[in-house]
Amino acid sequence: MRLHDDPAAALAGAGLGSSSLGDRLVQAGVVAPVAIDYVLQKQKIERQPLGHLLIDLGFASAKEVARQLAAQRGIPFVDPASMPEPDPAVAGVFNRALCLSHGFLPLGEHAGRVQVLLGDASTEAVADQVRRKLGRECDFLQGEFDRVAQAIHQFYYFADNPPAKLIETEVRKLEADVDRAYSPARLLDHILHLAVKERATDVHLAPTAHSRSVLLRVDGVLRPMFALSPALDRLIVYVKLQADMEASEQRLPQDGSFTARVLEQPYTVRVSTLISEFGERMVLRLLPERASLDKLEDLGFWEEDVATLRKVFARPHGLILMTGPTGSGKSTTLHAALRMQPLIERNVVTVEDPVEYRVPVACQTEVNRRAGYDFANAMRHFLRHDPDVILVGEIRDGETARAAVDAASTGHLVLSTLHVGGIFGVVPRLKLLEVDTETLAENLLAVVNQRLVRRICPHCATEHPVTPAEREWLESVGPLDTPVPETLSHGAGCPACRHTGYLGRLPVYELLEVGRDMADAIAVDADRATLRTHAMAAGLKPIHRQARRRVLAGQTTVDEILRTVGATG
Repeated sequence: MRLHDDPAAALAGAGLGSSSLGDRLVQAGVVAPVAIDYVLQKQKIERQPLGHLLIDLGFASAKEVARQLAAQRGIPFVDPASMPEPDPAVAGVFNRALCLSHGFLPLGEHAGRVQVLLGDASTEAVADQVRRKLGRECDFLQGEFDRVAQAIHQFYYFADNPPAKLIETEVRKLEADVDRAYSPARLLDHILHLAVKERATDVHLAPTAHSRSVLLRVDGVLRPMFALSPALDRLIVYVKLQADMEASEQRLPQDGSFTARVLEQPYTVRVSTLISEFGERMVLRLLPERASLDKLEDLGFWEEDVATLRKVFARPHGLILMTGPTGSGKSTTLHAALRMQPLIERNVVTVEDPVEYRVPVACQTEVNRRAGYDFANAMRHFLRHDPDVILVGEIRDGETARAAVDAASTGHLVLSTLHVGGIFGVVPRLKLLEVDTETLAENLLAVVNQRLVRRICPHCATEHPVTPAEREWLESVGPLDTPVPETLSHGAGCPACRHTGYLGRLPVYELLEVGRDMADAIAVDADRATLRTHAMAAGLKPIHRQARRRVLAGQTTVDEILRTVGATG
């Protein structure tokens, strides 16, 4: 039965049916009964499935709902990171419309049975479709609803529309169009589709002396894709027009944005230009509009650290900071932690640049510098709206920093990010922004310093003997509880990871909960060495030791840690 086929099933979600999805979510501690009551009220108006509303309203993640549904059905749950690629010989028997309408994707055939990935689907209806088409019985896997729908869109679209060939065709048309009557719109569309297919976060258009390189940033690493003729610089002009930038301005850097829809998924595309020796360099950052967000455990945080963060985020007031460079996952972690709050009971207001994750029960606002609405300006208005939790996308200047600390000291929980290299750079940075150290000491609750490292591809993970360099690094980080193993994991390379050996990313971090001794040291403006001594005494696990833990757990490699985090702190 699909979640929305029977209204009684939604009512059972309040706990009246022991086998219902809602009942399982409540019993597992994922959703509070008060949230179920609230969702049932919304359901009467919006007529949406219970599971979808729980996800959209942030009361449960898509992964949690899918896991509980898999347990209810007695079938395995498959994580998106390890989702197998469909076999074209099997999936090609079906079509996109049929798979979307029934919420399933055929993956392949083994031992005379068809392996099928389910989203929001009825097992009986899917089994019937497979028997009709292939005359086989099914083995089911349960996936996240939206991820399965995206996988269906991608497989069938790219099977018929390979981006590389489409880009090549558009390039030929544009090069032949000497009168410039043909629009680069389709070329841009195909480039965005290629970026989504390759899981890219950024598209770089980089000029050189005799060509224009197109590169994609995938899992934090730039990957060259193809080159364009300088004659196609009108693509740059077209993107600038789409992003509401000055098309004729080629002397000064510019920033802008536009919205795009790729495979039914809305994106905000942030555009930035720089002037180089060979012309304008452009970067397009793809920001998917997402409502669902994984829990901290699903993002890769260790269980004991999740418990610490849960305790910290339960505090009624104070300041919690995320640190790390651009692209280190600070906003993702902050929003995941935010959803640990009982959002239905607390007034949450945010100012972000831009809004990346939707938190429907929160009041989310977006920076608009042209209108004079920035982080500092927003903070002045927020306190008039009776907030419990304030999320400030980034502390960039003294006014915002002081406003954040003042809000924390007047009974609000304030969450924000700060661009510093590590935990012990927070106090010096805030001092430079003229924040009083005594006030900071009274209100700073915790700091998380984070990086993202590439995860070993699960499809081609294998073992290799530990090299002398790897052994040296593992031993240099600090004392080991057990001897260095004889082998370590790495990715051999396969089509799923584009032969890189890596697929997806996970956080490497250090977490400092500010206790009384640390607060006293901050208040008297202690030096960095004293702060570090107090932090280590309080149980701080430095980021390199956490990184080593990832390596020993077979999740990433020493090379990746050295590339992203560095040798030692």
